[in-house]
Amino acid sequence: MLLLPFLGLALGEEPRPFSGEAVLLRCAEVVRTLEVLALYREGRATLVLLGRESPLLLLALEEGRPYPHLGPPRGRPLPRRPLPFLRELSLARRVVALPGEYHCFVLHRGRVVGVVRLGEDLRPLPLSPGP
Repeated sequence: MLLLPFLGLALGEEPRPFSGEAVLLRCAEVVRTLEVLALYREGRATLVLLGRESPLLLLALEEGRPYPHLGPPRGRPLPRRPLPFLRELSLARRVVALPGEYHCFVLHRGRVVGVVRLGEDLRPLPLSPGP
């Protein structure tokens, strides 16, 4: 039950040009191509900044398991390396449409660990700069 087409109408917005399924397909493409841009040591956690040309997702890695991290990334920079959990990232089957953007929920073993944001044109939106 995907309510994406009706969410914009309920909010008084113009109908969206893309269906929920099209947004999910684009999000899946973005998640499949995520790579490690930077690593930071923050306390006991390793912060993992993921993206392609720009940072799209920030996670905290503790004992090999990713967790959400609100950022901004702080701590000591570490050398980049491949991380096995990246192959295990997937998407929730729901998309949230907000004014000007879509939110796709990134899962690791069924648990939400982050959000990938897409603009209305389905281009990935970079992480917002921290305070």
